[in-house]
Amino acid sequence: MLTITNLSYAYPDGTPALRGIDLVVAAGEKVALLGVNGAGKSTLLLHLNGTLRPASGAIVVDGLPVTAQNLRQIRARVGLVFQDPDDQLFSPTVFDDVAFGPLYMGLAPAEVDQRVQQALQAVGMTGYEQRPPHRLSLGQRKRVALATVLAMQPSLLALDEPSAGLDPRARRELSELLRTLPQTMLVSTHDLALVADVFPRSIVLAEGRVVADEATSSLLADHDRLWQYGLI
Repeated sequence: MLTITNLSYAYPDGTPALRGIDLVVAAGEKVALLGVNGAGKSTLLLHLNGTLRPASGAIVVDGLPVTAQNLRQIRARVGLVFQDPDDQLFSPTVFDDVAFGPLYMGLAPAEVDQRVQQALQAVGMTGYEQRPPHRLSLGQRKRVALATVLAMQPSLLALDEPSAGLDPRARRELSELLRTLPQTMLVSTHDLALVADVFPRSIVLAEGRVVADEATSSLLADHDRLWQYGLI
C-alpha cells in the first residue's frame, strides 16, 4: 500500500527534517508513528499526499507515485487528518464539510449524498448533518474531520495525533472506531495506550530517521528503549 524510499526533506532554512526514510506498509496494516516533538512525524505524513515535496527519494501509494502530475489521484487515495480538526472544518454545516471532497471529485449529487451518509455512519455522527461544526465537542469535530476523508474512500489513512485533547471517554470511542475501520493506517501519536489498543506495529522516528520498526508489544515491553526514545 505504501512504499517510501530514501526520503529526505529540509525546512526552508536548511534544517534537516527527514533523513533517508525507508518504509513499507502493507495493505490493511495499522501502524503507529512514534517519536518526540520535532522527530519528523508530521513532516512525513504531509509528504504522503503531496502537501510537501521531498528533497530526494520517492513515495508510492497503492501503486501510484506521489508526483505533481498525480496529485489529484493521490489525494483521493490518501486521507490526511490534521491534529486540530478546526484546520479541516470550514463549512457552515457538517454535511457541507463531508461533501466537499466528493464534490471536488466531480461526483453526481446522489453519489455525494450516499458517501456523506456512509462516512458519517462510519464515525458515529449520523444525525449531525445540519449541525454547525464549531458547535460540536472536540471529540465530535475530530470524528467529522475523519468523515471528511472517509467520504473520499481513501486507501490509506494518515492521522496526526488523533487523540490529542480528548477526554478518556472520547479517547476510548476513538480507539474503538480506529480498530473497526478497514483502511491501511499510518498514525502519528504520543498516546501509548492508543498504540497498544489499535496498532500491532510501531515505527519510531528520531531526528528524522527510523530508529525502530517492530511489533508494538515488543517495543512497549522495553522500558529502557521507551525512555531512550523519549516516549515515556
